[in-house]
Amino acid sequence: MEKSIVKDKELVIISPKVTNATRCNVTEVLSEEKFNIKLQTKENYENNESVEFFGVSGSGVLYFETKIENIENDIITVSFPKKHTLIQRREYTRAEINKNILIYTDKKTIRATIIDISAGGMCLISDTKMDTKKQYQTDIKLEKNLAVSCQFKPVRVVEQEDNKFKVSGQFKLIKNIDRVALAQYCLKKQAEKEHNV
Repeated sequence: MEKSIVKDKELVIISPKVTNATRCNVTEVLSEEKFNIKLQTKENYENNESVEFFGVSGSGVLYFETKIENIENDIITVSFPKKHTLIQRREYTRAEINKNILIYTDKKTIRATIIDISAGGMCLISDTKMDTKKQYQTDIKLEKNLAVSCQFKPVRVVEQEDNKFKVSGQFKLIKNIDRVALAQYCLKKQAEKEHNV
């Protein structure tokens, strides 16, 4: 675990009290028990608050729960967790959503609606037939502090009865930390869905 948390590593932190995921950087590993982080945006965390972290690790996403030990100015000291989970890319959780987005080509802008999303890709509905041999630029804003800019490569395009197209594809040229934020977002949506059942 300690090998996954190193100076300058970028993580995503969330808590029940702070509604949005917040990006942060490890500033110092103090010992085998504690490390310091600095938030990229200002949020109000508290001492002894339970928090969750997500970060890129090898071929997947690192996830762990821990507590805030101390807050001094803009530096937060956090305990190393007793256990952690590595979510492999093939195991990315999918979240069903209904979000309108724009997809860009050299010649035009395509309007589409995301029907499900994961850290690896998404499925959407569009009036435009997309080419599986091309990659498309897109910007996806899911929450206040979660906007992802990446390339989308269609893998499967199926024409629907209403003359619309169902397009499944993968994210390309996506920043690791954006992939982590998407993994966290999908896990949160899944938890909300299970809670409401």
